[in-house]
Amino acid sequence: MRSRNLVVLAAVCFATTGTAQQLGPDGSSPLGVATIRFLIGSIVLYFLSVLRPAHQPVSNRQPLATWVWVAAAFGQALYGAAFFSAVRSTGVAVGTVVALGSAPLITGAITAISSRKAPSVSWLGTTVFAIVGMSLIVVSGKESQVTMSGVALALCAGLGYALFALGSKTILSSGVSSEFAMAKVFGIASLMLAPTLLFVDLEWLTHTDAIVMVLWLGIVTLALAYWSYATGLRHLEPSQTTMITLVEPVVATLLGAVVLSERPTVLAWCGIFVVIASLLADSRITSKIAQT
Repeated sequence: MRSRNLVVLAAVCFATTGTAQQLGPDGSSPLGVATIRFLIGSIVLYFLSVLRPAHQPVSNRQPLATWVWVAAAFGQALYGAAFFSAVRSTGVAVGTVVALGSAPLITGAITAISSRKAPSVSWLGTTVFAIVGMSLIVVSGKESQVTMSGVALALCAGLGYALFALGSKTILSSGVSSEFAMAKVFGIASLMLAPTLLFVDLEWLTHTDAIVMVLWLGIVTLALAYWSYATGLRHLEPSQTTMITLVEPVVATLLGAVVLSERPTVLAWCGIFVVIASLLADSRITSKIAQT
């Protein structure tokens, strides 16, 4: 349960991203924000890895191939870039549903293929149930446009998050500390995205609210969030963690109501109830399996 709670904490931190961006400058570039967030978060995670002792002595760690680090970093870079582009192309509602909803299913599919073991019916049922609830939340909004390019980008974002989750699980299983693992992954991802800063307008960074926004995004929604996510991932399957993070739209909706004075519709509240119910069901099923 501690591991599940850590992943829930990560999802809560993730959920503040949209609110932070709404409170930030209007002229900010989504891709620029994503890249700077990666840079700040990786630096904070690196200092945490220096201050905290390693999870295992170096002598006890399993050697890792370079491609594992690159795959995890590429997955996160793909998710960051594709998600923002998908939301801009097809709207928040459709982009969020396809990206976050496809991530646990893609993760489960890749895991099933690599392990040659089909996912459990209970996991598949609770995951689909949670995706239905999340869909109710986001389609209750005003945006409902659909474009094929936007959907394709959102699917790329889901694939990227699945690659990140699977790669991170392999890295953490080798005994590397959560802080160092995430610092290195996001450091590599930052290098992958850094060239995009040459093609976006960064004038908005001169404003105070922009500085506050990128610091919050880098420290809270990335460093704290992914440290918590990685720590919980040690004792959970990637398919479980990607399913638990579906709590993000629930918290994001509540934050919108409290902070931004947005009023969720009845349909949105129904979606919140469905997501929470599916998470509780998944937690109960997992607990019963652990006790047997």
